[in-house]
Amino acid sequence: MKIRVKAFAIMLLSVIFALGIAACGGGKNSGGSTGGSGNSGGSGGTTQSGGSNSGGQSSGGGAPENVEIRFTWWGDTARNDMYNAIVDRFEEEYPHIKVKREFGGWADYWDRLATQAAGGNAPDVVSMHQFYVADYAARGTLLDLQTVIDSGELDVSLFPQSTLDSGTINGKLVMIPKGITMPGWVYNTATLDKLGIAYPDINWTYDDLINISRQIVEKSGGTMWGAPDHSGSAFQPHFRYFARQHGEDLYTADGKLGFSRDTLVKWWSMWKQMRDEKLIPDAATTAEYDGVPLEQNLFVTGKVGLFEIPANQIYLYEQQIQEGEIHMVRMMTLPGGQNGEYLEGAYLSITSQSKHPKEAALFINFFLNNQRSLELFKVEQGSPANTDMAEFVKPLLAPPQVRAVDFIQTVIPYATNAVYAPAGATEVEAAYKDNATAIAFGQKTVEQAADDFIAAAHRILGQ
Repeated sequence: MKIRVKAFAIMLLSVIFALGIAACGGGKNSGGSTGGSGNSGGSGGTTQSGGSNSGGQSSGGGAPENVEIRFTWWGDTARNDMYNAIVDRFEEEYPHIKVKREFGGWADYWDRLATQAAGGNAPDVVSMHQFYVADYAARGTLLDLQTVIDSGELDVSLFPQSTLDSGTINGKLVMIPKGITMPGWVYNTATLDKLGIAYPDINWTYDDLINISRQIVEKSGGTMWGAPDHSGSAFQPHFRYFARQHGEDLYTADGKLGFSRDTLVKWWSMWKQMRDEKLIPDAATTAEYDGVPLEQNLFVTGKVGLFEIPANQIYLYEQQIQEGEIHMVRMMTLPGGQNGEYLEGAYLSITSQSKHPKEAALFINFFLNNQRSLELFKVEQGSPANTDMAEFVKPLLAPPQVRAVDFIQTVIPYATNAVYAPAGATEVEAAYKDNATAIAFGQKTVEQAADDFIAAAHRILGQ
């Protein structure tokens, strides 16, 4: 039995190895007022959208039975404090439900959850992510939330269908978003104003990226690059958007490579052109700035004029600049191509191992649909998926956070479903980055790198 458990955990970890989506990494709770809107005190009258309070009732209709559920999440110290405060408010409204709290950093979180799931000891409510959910769902680890929607503990009536679709696998709703975000490209209004460069349009193109980058380099006298080199950075969202705009994706539904050699060659060739023109940093500079803290990155330090981030991080970047505002546009579009957008965010799930699914659902309902929760959570991991709650939080936010919510709500209609990553995705991404780096350092041609990557990906994925 121990061998099987260990094997299961290892298989899970092969999928859920750190993929770094900025939307879901630990973030600071910042900006905006925390008071003044909604019912901030007391426990009555603050639940905004349905949800039965009947979970845990005794069979005789008396006082609810006391139960304990477990809730686990990832993040930094500020998020830990915030989540504990939300749990405290939930326990005030549901005194018969005690929530045992389990918290950890990003990598530790997934390691621990894989082990718990394999050992049959998973928490009742788990923070989940769309890139990691497929393997858990395939193994029956997650509850179909439709059961607690039908019984009235969880209300999703104010969630756009696209947000629910993003948590649905094989027809089962296995996770529901607590925060939705979308990536985009940002610019500092003060920087472009000083250079005399017009702001990019919301629907800008790859040609616009190249042209604006040329203007930035020229008008800054070569003291700035136009943008970072994203030829070999995160597999998603960068290349994934490009592939989806060509009618492809990173993977197929059956776990095979989902894009063509031609699409990959076009992508890497574009970035090579920009590198050759010195519109983006050279390979050594890109390597030097890989993984540096926010306050030291190329955009904040004024070395590039354009930068890609998750929308929910706009306020973090604006905190770092001395003048101007941070504004965001969509990921570059492809004329005549499809939309590349897909929903990203952080989610909540109930495990199938839970002995108290109704109480767990009441907790999720409180977290997502109650003003007393949202006045604390705000946009910590993206805009609330509940449309009423998205509007509710706006008066509580700093201006850059409002811009983030507005951007997300504007771009959500462009989003379509995305294929979940299969086992081996981490190894595929590593091969992608290795070959992109080889191009940047002049060790391989674009064509050689594309051939080597595809061969490696097929081997990893069993094609």
